[in-house]
Amino acid sequence: MKRDFSLDILRGMMLLIMAADHFGEPIFQSLYEFAGYVSAAEGFVFLSGMLVALVYSRHQAKGAWVLEQKVWQRAGVIYFYHLVVLLAVFVFTVLTVLTHAYWKSFATEMQVEPLRALFSGMALMYQPPMLDILPMYVLLMLAAPLALRLMLYFKAVGIALVLLGSTLLWGFAHQGGWQLFLQQLPSAVLVRMGAFDYLAWQLIFVLGMVAGFVRFSRQGEAGSINKPLFFSALSLIILLFLLRHGYVKPASFIGGQWLVEYPHIARDNMGWLRLLNFLAFVYVIAGLINLHQRYSIFKPLRACGQWLGFLGQHSLQVFAFHLVVLYCYIPFRWGDWALTDNQKWLWLGLFLASLTLPAWLHARYQATKRQAISLPAKPAALSNIQLAH
Repeated sequence: MKRDFSLDILRGMMLLIMAADHFGEPIFQSLYEFAGYVSAAEGFVFLSGMLVALVYSRHQAKGAWVLEQKVWQRAGVIYFYHLVVLLAVFVFTVLTVLTHAYWKSFATEMQVEPLRALFSGMALMYQPPMLDILPMYVLLMLAAPLALRLMLYFKAVGIALVLLGSTLLWGFAHQGGWQLFLQQLPSAVLVRMGAFDYLAWQLIFVLGMVAGFVRFSRQGEAGSINKPLFFSALSLIILLFLLRHGYVKPASFIGGQWLVEYPHIARDNMGWLRLLNFLAFVYVIAGLINLHQRYSIFKPLRACGQWLGFLGQHSLQVFAFHLVVLYCYIPFRWGDWALTDNQKWLWLGLFLASLTLPAWLHARYQATKRQAISLPAKPAALSNIQLAH
């Protein structure tokens, strides 16, 4: 099945938004949840699940445990990048302490108990700020083959079972299930799980997997868009955008105050309204992609799309790189070495442009690797000619 470059573009877009968001002031205040009760993290996790189903479902035909091996190998690669970032943060944090620097690392617990934090981080239980997505992705990838097998073997019934199980876990998370699990961990483990309740956020990943599997079953063909549903989703997005930014007051209509209560829009355990807001975006974006395929409505943005798609194709490397850079940027955010707001805008532009570097390096590495694999065949052929003579 042909690779869908639009998914790479979307993933690159999510990366860019997250990187700018993590950069902090002066852009954070304007960028965070700008589109409503949603963030780029939801999109990144959803697309990751979608690509897992699109890429790995084809391995079922190879039999045995090939599908599981491929997915778990990818989980191993993600874990490796997590370790690289964690070690970089460890070195930065320890040097901060040893040099009595005026700044503090984001990894505050690591400053106090560096080795315990490091080993707990290696066990995925300690996640300093911004280091929470990759560990979640590792665990989701380890469980992904089960959901894929159910959908591949039982089709519609399998999809229903996967969605039911995932929704039940999401509901269990809202009853404190994730915190209950964390309380069972031994006291020797330093526990800090970041901004995401895994039992809740797995639903976003699974919904992405289901969308990817449906598309895989259709051999990559996108489904038709229901116009009433499209405009209903668009209306919901506009309403929630206006509510989020105070253009419409919750008290101005019946049920408005209840609607925006924190449990309904919570990010950590994926409140139901937040989930609905995100799904509305998924449907509208799918509709816009459908329109582009028919009428090329985004053709003027082709150059930007090519760059975002390039970032998206190497998302793991770009994501890991941006985390390391932002920890190294800490001394320049506050204190004696702090940049002015105007300087920060300049550095933000340079930082976002620098995301091209890890993507380019990884693309070069992949090209060299492919070339190395193809080279051994040539000496073998030459030796056969020499033997024939």
